[in-house]
Amino acid sequence: MKYDVIDFAREELAKYLEKLGVSAEISLGLFSEFGVEMELKDPYRDDAYVISVKNKKGFIAGSNERSVLLGVYRFLEEWGITWVRPGPNGTHYPKTCTAPDVEIKEAAAKRHRIMCIEGAISIENALDMIEWIPKVGFNGYYIQFSKGHEFFERWYKHQQSTVKEPEPYTVEQSEEYVKLMSKEIKKRGLLLHRMGHGWNCTAFGLPDDGWHKYEYEDIPQEFHDICAMVNGERKCWNNRPLQTQLCYSNPMVHEKLVNQVLKYAEENPDVDVIHYWLGDWYNNTCECDECMKVDRYSAHYINMVNSICDKLAQKGLKTQIVFSTGTNRAHPTNTEIKHPDNMMMMFAPISRTYGESFPDKFNVTTLPEYKHNGFVLPVNVDDNLAYLHAWKQRFQGDAIDFDYHLMWDHIFDAGGEAIARIAHEDMKNFDNLGLNGFISCQLQRNAFPSSIAMTSIAKSLWNHGTDFEKMRRDLYAATFGEDAVDTLCDYFALLSKSFDIAVIRDQKPLNAPEFKAGLEASVKAMDDIKDYIEAHLNVEDPCQKDSWKYLQIHREIYSLLGKSLIARLDAEYEKAEEYKKQSQQVAFENEDIIQPVLDCMFYKRMTNERVNFLNPELPPPPLF
Repeated sequence: MKYDVIDFAREELAKYLEKLGVSAEISLGLFSEFGVEMELKDPYRDDAYVISVKNKKGFIAGSNERSVLLGVYRFLEEWGITWVRPGPNGTHYPKTCTAPDVEIKEAAAKRHRIMCIEGAISIENALDMIEWIPKVGFNGYYIQFSKGHEFFERWYKHQQSTVKEPEPYTVEQSEEYVKLMSKEIKKRGLLLHRMGHGWNCTAFGLPDDGWHKYEYEDIPQEFHDICAMVNGERKCWNNRPLQTQLCYSNPMVHEKLVNQVLKYAEENPDVDVIHYWLGDWYNNTCECDECMKVDRYSAHYINMVNSICDKLAQKGLKTQIVFSTGTNRAHPTNTEIKHPDNMMMMFAPISRTYGESFPDKFNVTTLPEYKHNGFVLPVNVDDNLAYLHAWKQRFQGDAIDFDYHLMWDHIFDAGGEAIARIAHEDMKNFDNLGLNGFISCQLQRNAFPSSIAMTSIAKSLWNHGTDFEKMRRDLYAATFGEDAVDTLCDYFALLSKSFDIAVIRDQKPLNAPEFKAGLEASVKAMDDIKDYIEAHLNVEDPCQKDSWKYLQIHREIYSLLGKSLIARLDAEYEKAEEYKKQSQQVAFENEDIIQPVLDCMFYKRMTNERVNFLNPELPPPPLF
């Protein structure tokens, strides 16, 4: 279905001008309609806009229809609106709009600025995010799996909740929700990314609904027979089809997978980008004689990606294909890559630390020796980037960072600012690392205590010169009120410094006295700010009123978590466990209030799984 994105942009402009109480004569259209010239490599994917409004009259022009909409939202920001966060009461309006003249001519610093579905979500959460992302400059949305069922099921079944009972929920509901999401994505002209997980299931008639474990006998023998041979045995890995690598040298397997992607592209013409990934686990790749003949295991992968792009070209389809370079595919192959202009290379450093940002250059370029089924997950940033450097020597097309700043470890950043600064530096340093964009694989309910990290990612992808300090002060002024900015800047900075992600994850040495003193200072600050928060709970502004309500509950949850970490340092492990459970319980008991901004399932899961300091051994980071 073809959507009139510029017409939608007109509706949005009219809607928000009415909210501002301002009348204006502003025309919208493409560059060609206003005689605007700007050199862009790919006007369909490269976003740019020109805004020229004087005395409430003028125009907003874009390099494509989506850019017109992005320009409208940017213009409305100039007139005082702040897109604080997704969800109810997520927009802040000025008390009065002064309607200043606006002259802006800008192009996005990075081509790919994509939000990716993750976490436990309702359909409302998904639609709220799709509505919000173009307002802050994202230009696409990525729906993983064929139906996104894993993410919806987590919410509607209220997995891990100590309060809510599971609701009836089906795969068919997820299928309908994804159709609705796709409609809203395309209505805004956003780039639609799909799939990734599950090709090794759907191509052979198995469901791709999640990382479920089956009984051995419930998996067809025909599937076991094409699975990777590991230690002389072919079978589904851990009885989880989604995690299983197949025998990719098998011509039938190759052909089935390639044709499945082609079929999907033909049946889903609205999809701009298809992610073609292999099984989701590592060190379970096939060791049969045929599979071992190639220089690297990634050769089988590139052979299939080449075949997919060959067939897309033959059909005249412009769908782009994304291939991933992680784990056992981290070492590049010498196999020729045939269609770089129609591919994207996805760098996914799933095991990296978020205690440090990407540098502005490659500091390590020597890879560990390639060992089939002997891959060791690198933790520090430089070792992860070494694999990107190696692939960049082989692939000259667009490379994108698929990263997890707001998926797992950010849960421990009580102030939200540490991870926001890491993301800001990462985006700023993309140029010298040869990265042309970013996919934020993240929890969708993610503005607790503020949206500083999401906003940082969006603004830094659009403009590498974004001033972090100004951005956070502007955001806090809209989120909580101008009078609270200084107090909350100090407060959030203290929390982020004390709840050190890298220490909690045991990714840097533990200085116990220093860490404990910081946590104690934060717990005291959370106690001391109680009256200040309560004094702001009845502000008139609906956006700010909800923000203070969220902050009140945030203080309760993270004060208990801080006490748990302190007890752990004191070797009072039963006490630490009790405080942690209380913290989780406060989250679940208040979930009806904080649902749009905190993923309570993942809060519980991360606080159970990823507090690693003082542990004798570190578990590998989960891949899902």
